[in-house]
Amino acid sequence: MFKNYLKVTLRNLLKNKVFVSINIVGLGLALACCIVAYLNSKYSWDFDKNHIQADHVFHLHQMRENQGDVREYGMVPMPIADRVKSDIVGIDKIFRFENHTFTVRDVQIDKVFQTAVSYADPGLLESFTFPLVHGDLTAYHNLEQAVVTEEYAQKFYGDGDPMGKILTVFDDKGVSFNYVIAGVVQRAPQNSSLHFEILLGFENRFRMYEDNAKGNWSYFTPNTFVYLDDPSRAGEVAKLMDKYISLQNEANPEHQTTGFLLSPMDNHAQISNDIRWDRLNDAMDDAAILTPQIMALLILLVACFNFTNTAIATSNRRLKEIGVRKVLGGSRRQLIAQFMAENLTICFLAVIMSIGIATYLIPAYAAMWRGMELEMNFVEDYQLYLFLIGLLIFTTLLAGFYPALYVSKYEPVSILRGSLSIGGSGRLTKFLLACQYTFTVIAIFASVAFVQNAKYQDTLDMGFNVDQVIGVSILNDNEYQKTLSSMMANPDIVSVASAKNNIGFGNYGLTIKNQDVDVNVDMLDVGIGYLETMDLEIIEGRSFLKELEASDSDGSIVVNEKLVEAFDWSDPIGQRLAIDDSTTLTVVGVVKNFYKNGFWGPIEPVGFRLRSLVFSDDTSQSYIVAKVNVNKVTEVYEYLEKEWNGKITTKVFSGFYQDRILQQAKEVNGNITTIFTFLGIVAFILSSLGLFTLVSINLIKRIKEIGVRKVLGGELGHIVYLINKDYFLLLLISSCLGVTLGYFLIDGLIASIFTYYKNMDVLTFATPIATIVLVSLTIASLRTLKFAQVNPVTALRYE
Repeated sequence: MFKNYLKVTLRNLLKNKVFVSINIVGLGLALACCIVAYLNSKYSWDFDKNHIQADHVFHLHQMRENQGDVREYGMVPMPIADRVKSDIVGIDKIFRFENHTFTVRDVQIDKVFQTAVSYADPGLLESFTFPLVHGDLTAYHNLEQAVVTEEYAQKFYGDGDPMGKILTVFDDKGVSFNYVIAGVVQRAPQNSSLHFEILLGFENRFRMYEDNAKGNWSYFTPNTFVYLDDPSRAGEVAKLMDKYISLQNEANPEHQTTGFLLSPMDNHAQISNDIRWDRLNDAMDDAAILTPQIMALLILLVACFNFTNTAIATSNRRLKEIGVRKVLGGSRRQLIAQFMAENLTICFLAVIMSIGIATYLIPAYAAMWRGMELEMNFVEDYQLYLFLIGLLIFTTLLAGFYPALYVSKYEPVSILRGSLSIGGSGRLTKFLLACQYTFTVIAIFASVAFVQNAKYQDTLDMGFNVDQVIGVSILNDNEYQKTLSSMMANPDIVSVASAKNNIGFGNYGLTIKNQDVDVNVDMLDVGIGYLETMDLEIIEGRSFLKELEASDSDGSIVVNEKLVEAFDWSDPIGQRLAIDDSTTLTVVGVVKNFYKNGFWGPIEPVGFRLRSLVFSDDTSQSYIVAKVNVNKVTEVYEYLEKEWNGKITTKVFSGFYQDRILQQAKEVNGNITTIFTFLGIVAFILSSLGLFTLVSINLIKRIKEIGVRKVLGGELGHIVYLINKDYFLLLLISSCLGVTLGYFLIDGLIASIFTYYKNMDVLTFATPIATIVLVSLTIASLRTLKFAQVNPVTALRYE
């Protein structure tokens, strides 16, 4: 029986080579997209799964309540880890982890790299999984020994043995510290919350910074982890830490904590975007996961509908075979089995083709997202086999089960009499074609919407200068003075200013009070000329003035329109704002609202204070920014980099373009536009092939009608119109339905990504409708015209 099924299957596939090839290519493309969507989703779902004990590790957070709003913060006071070790029984491990970027050099071979230098207490490598390659996993416990990743060691030493080699780390002041490589571990995959290149003991953090953070409850450390043998005790352990709330709140009157929380690391990456001050790597955002899934689903539906349509449309050729089989005793179940065997064979060939296509799609897709690593691993990833098998079964059933039922139900008497005819003109085939085109219109609609949004965001006035400003991150007075002198010496630099906090690169929050109203404000400490260098528009009052620097530093503030709105002031100039019991600021100016967070978040109340840069042992990142001649931005950046490398040899240049704050938005726009454009093209090709198939089969059935019309004097144009008018109506309905569904789907998608985006307009709706109707009707008309030009004698002799 199986041999018979196989022979008939191969015979029928070879007999319909064109339509079978169309189905295999269409399904292959769709299934390749499904493989990409699966690997993309798995990349996010598997975040931190490489850490075998992730379900035993917790990230320590603190809770803060402000005006009834409880927020979760990822940083906790620096001394809490040491206190917990001595105070609370039953905590198996507690350890801190910090990342800093320094310049690291091997003096012997004179190689220098900007490096993520990390510090950790004992327990990090024992709790998180970083497989050991060479040496001792606990070497970082020792003050002057380091553990490095294998990839980082290869940057310095290639295939040579790194063990025992000495790396020199230069701190922010250029002071050098030597560390011996005593351990090498495998690098964590990209979908891991923790990454490091060189790991040192946490005590080195205090040696290299000298910022009095040790034992200081007012100082926060980015990451504190707790390891519990019994993870169910997390809530109980967090409650035991309530004893430290008073110590934290006394040291930080502006940051009042209400409690502590242990966040499990096995799902931390998925929620970290909602946690303030969280410095661990995030999983992919919802848009980056959903977009490929939507793309794959739409293309798969289009391909399956195309397969179903083709199977039904071509079934007319097999009616006599079906009739004879039934007369000779064949059951409907056997017919269904035969047709499903053929469908399974086509889908299996499509899966094979999809694997080949995916080998090219996967690296191309991964390259679109910074740091992503996607791989089809048939050796280690057994789940991939299960996915492909499931995909094969699902596609076979979705695309082929209904045609098998549909064709096998007809009675042999009607078939053998020749009174039965099924195929491309049925309502079902037209319905499926309409669905194909609806999905195609949605894809084209999405492409147009994202292209328009990208152009809108590219040209939107951000409220400050993003195109002409170059910034340099500085950490001490030496870097500041040398960078300033280089900037002042360049004639293409229009103005220069310093800032403790630069727009888009950091601010701090304060709760300020006016009368009985409290407002949370994002504060930026800036120098003289900063507002002018950034082209922030003063709409009321004045900016900070050099001649009033002393008084402005003590008691002045410049605010944005949003803050004025929050306090409901009609005349903001001269209003008094209380920061605490001893500090009151007077509003001297109002700047026009600006997009401090790019397009991601709403415009918040913002305040500027005048603060001169003062560098001490308690050093932290500050900025010096330069407004540059618009035609010389790249040249000035290269000049500053060259100057820096000549004057500051112990640190890699830390400059940046101010428009970097828009880079992520541009990447997201570009990537999603590329995805939906690819989806639109593939869906359109598949839909066009489906239309081509149906029109061709319909014309074959109506070739005598065309011949009769020509003999009776019918014009070609009129014949083309009669044949295609139903398709025009079908395409028009599909297009209208597609743009309607597209509007709600894509508007919701863009709104979930951006706070500020371009609304859909007439062009967004008209472009997909015009494209789909005009191109599809052209294909159908040309095909009809070819048949209509056949000699009527030949047409009337057909069959």
